[in-house]
Amino acid sequence: MLDIIILLACATCGFVCGRYLEKRIKRKGDFYSDLQRYVSLLKVNVEGKQVELAVFNEEFVKNSSDSFCKYINEGKLKCALSSLQRDNIDAFFNNIGCVNSQELIRHIDYYATVFASDAKKVSEEVNKAAIYTKLGVLLGVMVGIVLM
Repeated sequence: MLDIIILLACATCGFVCGRYLEKRIKRKGDFYSDLQRYVSLLKVNVEGKQVELAVFNEEFVKNSSDSFCKYINEGKLKCALSSLQRDNIDAFFNNIGCVNSQELIRHIDYYATVFASDAKKVSEEVNKAAIYTKLGVLLGVMVGIVLM
């Protein structure tokens, strides 16, 4: 009886760990999809509407993920990104206050291509994220068998 409890406990722990990793990667994917949407809408705003940045951010945050919302409002990045990705995001948002609109459009165009290549890598990770739960359960079962 104790062996079954150990096996189930280990499998459950593996499931929880795998699910945590899966959610972490999906949060990163949501952040990047919101980031790409933000960049494209910001370019449209600069070229046409010319709404103030604070108002634009406030409107955009209403329909975005929690991690992107926290980054826009608080400046804190709550997803697991590489240092290069963090540097690119920080450089984009730190240099948004360009002198004129033409400079800002060039800045947005450059970072749109950078974010598109990063988002492609992130989307590949998101497509493989479901495997973490399965691997967690498998690893938990293996540990449970060893402990029996």
